[in-house]
Amino acid sequence: MEILSTGEKIKRARIYKGATLKDICEDEISVSKMSCIENGKVVPERRVVEYIAKKLNLDVDYLMKNTDEQIKDNIELLKNSKFNDEVEEKLQYNLEYSLECKYYNLGFEIVHILFDGYLKVGKFENIQIINAKYYDLCQKSDPYNSRLIYYKDMAKYLYMNKEYLQAATYYNSVKKYLAENEMQDYEMLSTVIYNESACYMMIEDYDKAYEVISTVIDILDSVKDDTKNAEIYHLLAILSLKMEKDNFEEYEEKSYKYFKADNKGKANAMLNYAIPMFENGYKDKATKYIKEGLNIYPKHDKKELVGCMLRCIEVLVENGILDEAQLISNEALNLAIDCDDINHIEKSYYFKSAILQKLGHYDKADMYMNLSTDALFKYANNQERYERYMEMGNMYYKMGDISEAIKYFTLAISLQKKI
Repeated sequence: MEILSTGEKIKRARIYKGATLKDICEDEISVSKMSCIENGKVVPERRVVEYIAKKLNLDVDYLMKNTDEQIKDNIELLKNSKFNDEVEEKLQYNLEYSLECKYYNLGFEIVHILFDGYLKVGKFENIQIINAKYYDLCQKSDPYNSRLIYYKDMAKYLYMNKEYLQAATYYNSVKKYLAENEMQDYEMLSTVIYNESACYMMIEDYDKAYEVISTVIDILDSVKDDTKNAEIYHLLAILSLKMEKDNFEEYEEKSYKYFKADNKGKANAMLNYAIPMFENGYKDKATKYIKEGLNIYPKHDKKELVGCMLRCIEVLVENGILDEAQLISNEALNLAIDCDDINHIEKSYYFKSAILQKLGHYDKADMYMNLSTDALFKYANNQERYERYMEMGNMYYKMGDISEAIKYFTLAISLQKKI
């Protein structure tokens, strides 16, 4: 992975073999020229490199490979590697060399890989550190390629960081860039429009979200990705429900058409449709959608199935559909234990307790909440522990057990100082 100029390779090999400059040069090259080659002051002709390679028993192509070519090879190797501390260190090394040599296009590509890697592992603080450098390289490198990549990366980062309005601005910049450069990449355009609309959806600006996503309909015939089409019609259907428009069923049917045999996607869509149905007061219809979605959800991956069941339980509990939530929670708990997944086990116990509390069965709710807390504290951070102590305190307060309530509120206050 080390990057060396032709002269550095020659000097290192010569010293390793214990040869002097005079030993290498003989009558073919002057010692002064050889010294300049090793110190990077002179670029050797190919015939000279071939002569030196023969003397040092080295490969000619290895000696001739420039530093920029070495960095390109390193980038190809690293971008296909799983991002970890070692890969990050190697990328940083190549970046420093690129900047030193003013290889701005290569530097931009390396920062892009770092940026994407940090996003994948959730190192947002590292992204903040390289942001200024990323922008600077975007300005110095090939604008035709770099700006589009930079806008997309920034939009993705801001969305993941829950800065939705700023993310929408960058997605809009991607749209403008595609239009200004007459780039008819309908797959990319449809993705960008979908993501921009999702940003407005997250800040509950449903009018703007609907306005944005509606612009994609005219190009959907040119989008070949069925999954993307399904997602777009899915979002249109949700927004139709949110805004109580009369075209929900049209978009719902089209989303199912593109989901095809993807029952997992279809089931998740049905759960997402149920949420605004509850908000609009259609409890029976929403409950039916949840039950039907859970019924068609693939059963082969028990861990994923439990995750879906827990989402369904959460929505049902929030909307007071307790009998159905309790039926699902019993099965979810058994499956979670069978999968030996601590996160799902914790959530299953937690929802069992939440349901029982709402039904007024505090004795059983107490037991399940304690089982949930035991599981949670095996992996929880201080913030999660604080929130759980507060919940425990509130539960005991409702039960009339003031001493236990005070105990957990005191633990919460003590922990809050450490957050």
